[in-house]
Amino acid sequence: MNDSELTIIPGKASQLLAARVAAELGCEVALCEFRRFPDGELYTRILDDVEGEHAVIVQSLMADSDLIALLQLIDAAAEEVSRISAVIPYLGYARQDKKFKHGEAVSIRAIAKSICANTALDSIFVVNVHNPAELRYFTVETRELDASSIIGDYIRRRDIDPVVIIAPDGGAEDLARAVAVPHGFDYDVLHKKRLTGDVVEMKTEELDVSGKNIFIVDDIISTGGTIAEASRILKEQGAHDIYAFCVHGLFVQNAIIRMYHAGIKEVVSTDTVESAFSRVSVANLIANSLSALE
Repeated sequence: MNDSELTIIPGKASQLLAARVAAELGCEVALCEFRRFPDGELYTRILDDVEGEHAVIVQSLMADSDLIALLQLIDAAAEEVSRISAVIPYLGYARQDKKFKHGEAVSIRAIAKSICANTALDSIFVVNVHNPAELRYFTVETRELDASSIIGDYIRRRDIDPVVIIAPDGGAEDLARAVAVPHGFDYDVLHKKRLTGDVVEMKTEELDVSGKNIFIVDDIISTGGTIAEASRILKEQGAHDIYAFCVHGLFVQNAIIRMYHAGIKEVVSTDTVESAFSRVSVANLIANSLSALE
């Protein structure tokens, strides 16, 4: 793909990441306007002429309005170019992927249908979706990008020794393994074992963490409750310094205070959700994937 044929269109939620992707590719980034009408409706406009044949919209979905802005940008770009890709670094609603009670919506299915409704959309990229099975709801070709190598590279550069990668629960075990194995880090997962009706034991399955520096790795940190619980348990088991690293840092309510209060030394995330803790960028990962398009 010739990068001169491509324009990056930044959504409101991913301005900095979109600019970083454009810099990696050496292509233009379009100026957009986002505001609200007095009645609360969102107004979205691409101010620049979109040059080239391929537009790439970069927009994470944290809030409901982020989805509306993404749909508006897809619609606006469809008037200008023949090919559109949507990069959704953080796919909101991905944890609402099952129906637990009668009458509930499978929200990620509804989101996928709304995004894929525009026939001008050619491809979609997401970063570390909560459950890869959710991608079956997308009728447009959708590719998952894996940030585990970026996380592992960052930990290696920190030159902290000895390091153990810990998954706070079974759902994060695959990510912890993918971070640890290429760099030769030890890794383990915390498992809960019910001893009595009221007593639950939580411990690493195999490794002794005493005196070790721990990186707790998870795909999403929301309220920080799981990380805080894991940190307290690891401290009780003699762990030295404990760091928390996630792909998607939502950090809602008092998540940061909760984690630091539980003994976390440092919190690090990527820039799929932009915050003060976004010390690692997925821009190169996204740019390489876009460059690989035929």
